[in-house]
Amino acid sequence: MNRTQILSELKSASDIDILVIGGGASGLGVALDGMSRGFKVAVLEKVDFGKGTSSKATKLLHGGVRYLQNGDVGLVIEALREREFVLTKASHLSRIQKFVIPHYSHWEGWYYWAGLKTYDLLSANRSLGRTSKISKEETLQLLPNLKKKGLKGGIVYTDGQFDDTRLCIDLVSTLNNSGSLVINYCSVDNFIYGSNDKIVGAIATDHQSGESFEVKAKCIVNATGVFAEQTMAIESEDTDIKIVPARGSHVVIDRSFLQSDEAIMIPKTSDGRVLFLVPWKNVVIMGTTDVVSKTLTMEPKATDEEIDFILKNASQYLEKVPTRKDILSTFAGLRPLAAPKKEGRKSKEISRSHKVVQSKADLFSILGGKWTTFRKMGEDTIDAIIDAGKLSKSKSHSEYMDIYNGSTIENGTPIHEALPYSWEELKHYIQNEWVEHAEDLLCRRSRCILLHKEATLEILDQAIELIATHHGYDTAWQANERERFLEVADAY
Repeated sequence: MNRTQILSELKSASDIDILVIGGGASGLGVALDGMSRGFKVAVLEKVDFGKGTSSKATKLLHGGVRYLQNGDVGLVIEALREREFVLTKASHLSRIQKFVIPHYSHWEGWYYWAGLKTYDLLSANRSLGRTSKISKEETLQLLPNLKKKGLKGGIVYTDGQFDDTRLCIDLVSTLNNSGSLVINYCSVDNFIYGSNDKIVGAIATDHQSGESFEVKAKCIVNATGVFAEQTMAIESEDTDIKIVPARGSHVVIDRSFLQSDEAIMIPKTSDGRVLFLVPWKNVVIMGTTDVVSKTLTMEPKATDEEIDFILKNASQYLEKVPTRKDILSTFAGLRPLAAPKKEGRKSKEISRSHKVVQSKADLFSILGGKWTTFRKMGEDTIDAIIDAGKLSKSKSHSEYMDIYNGSTIENGTPIHEALPYSWEELKHYIQNEWVEHAEDLLCRRSRCILLHKEATLEILDQAIELIATHHGYDTAWQANERERFLEVADAY
């Protein structure tokens, strides 16, 4: 269904069981699980699918090696179990990735080896490969650009990698193809209350037309990530939950700085957290930071301090050293860490575990979490709704759901020598994947802006013209759209 058809059905629907606010990882996980149990599901996303945190990940499908240091073993086990779901059911978007931890003292080598062996044990029969200790020579064969002086060897372990936003879009396709109603650029402005002061629906606005409409549902789920507190405040500001937005910033550089298909994991940076150098498509992603953000925004920016931090720590391990002039792009996301309001720990000390809370008016909010566990987050949310008596008891089948493959044939006319996409691919996305703006096309349906900012700006006008032709927009719209995209591109 196209966007107009979905909107029309939303306005007339009288049988919606679950209305989800938020079309990122959390909201789509809830929708997938609800749909798998036979419930009628609708999802309203205020901007575009995955625009926030869900498109700004490090692209790692992992249990979280560093969470072991914080004693968060339960989260690691859960994430390692969920890793298998994406690798199996969305194999077109995910793959097994080898990581190397270089060590420059023998004691460090044995220490990291022991820690990763624990990671193997927690993976149980879902392990993707055993951790091994390799020599200096073997390490340099895998990572030719690694700093040689003082190197003793490396630890090799295996984890997963995926395309975060493409998974978002393919989840939307999976849901809409199965009878759910998932739409972008529709916000929830207020709730509708029944005679018992319980929420029975929402008043929404379609931002493409400016029209307001009502959606009735048996239950409402708040899955708005870092904006969860604001969504909860639409009903009541009386909550003891605080969302701590932790900014994770990344730097994108050329593959020549890695010269390998293996990733590097730097186990301890100057601030005590790990740093990854990960090959992804035709680039290398370096990150991530973990800084409490004092402001909420849909387009957080990597600060100069964070960029310098990433470059400095990466350079300590590389022979060919990246500098600011080598940066192809930067991006940052805000992790929605959930903590009690009275808690005063640093962001890296707050658990990435998720929690489901129910308000007095029966607004269910899914808080915290991480991409790898999105399906389990959805299952736990629907379980909580059923336990509260809002839906009939039904078993989850989401772990058996195949994710729609929206990938297209890559052959065609290249859009740019630095970007791994064709014009035929972009046309396919425009025609089939609810593209309303150039940002949707170049930031999320494709990952152009993330891979190479300057190259993306060079093909911007042609991309805008394709969208305008499809929707029948005039030259004034195209000019406005160009200015709109340039504002977004500033964050990269």
